[in-house]
Amino acid sequence: MADANTDEAHMARAVAVAGSVHGTTAPNPWVGCVVVTAAGTRFEGATAPPGGPHAEVAALRAAGELASGATLYTTLEPCAHDGRTPPCVDAVIAAGVARVVVGVLDPDPNVAGRGVAGLRAAGITVDVGIGAV
Repeated sequence: MADANTDEAHMARAVAVAGSVHGTTAPNPWVGCVVVTAAGTRFEGATAPPGGPHAEVAALRAAGELASGATLYTTLEPCAHDGRTPPCVDAVIAAGVARVVVGVLDPDPNVAGRGVAGLRAAGITVDVGIGAV
């Protein structure tokens, strides 16, 4: 069972990571991501300028094999469509993440719940709205 206080703390860190790239990612949203292993090791990523990795992919790359079984905290629902980069949902699934905590659903019609649905269809536990303001 997830601990709400721990979830809030990790999501607050993801928000801070997102803030570190505010104003540099347009037209993409500025997103932060934190991957937390069962042992509590934390890996972070933020969305790069257009064409670069999204926050989830950056954090998963930092975590490497340690992402398997981990919890991923992201400020915005992972993308579920091909654009300049492949869908983040595919990277999260491939990494073997056990749980994803999403701050807010992506209002982009290319995503809009499809990211969460794809994660759940892959058997990943997803919680939405943690740390949303």
